Amino acid sequence: MVLGDQVVFARLDVAEALGIWRHATGRIVDIVSAADGAEAVNVQFEGHRLLVGYIATLFQRVG
Repeated sequence: MVLGDQVVFARLDVAEALGIWRHATGRIVDIVSAADGAEAVNVQFEGHRLLVGYIATLFQRVG
C-alpha cells in the first residue's frame, strides 16, 4: 500500500466493531512501522475519526 490508496476493510467484523459501514472506502494517509516490524497504516474514512496505527492487513486496496 502507498499513501493515497483507497482501501476497504478486509475483515468485515472489524468494520462493524468500529461502527463503520462494511463497504465504506477510506484513504491511506500515513504508513508507519509497528514495533514488531509489521506495516501499520493510518486510514481516514469520511465521517469517522482517523484510524491510527492499524495493521495494514486489516485492509485491502480498491481496484
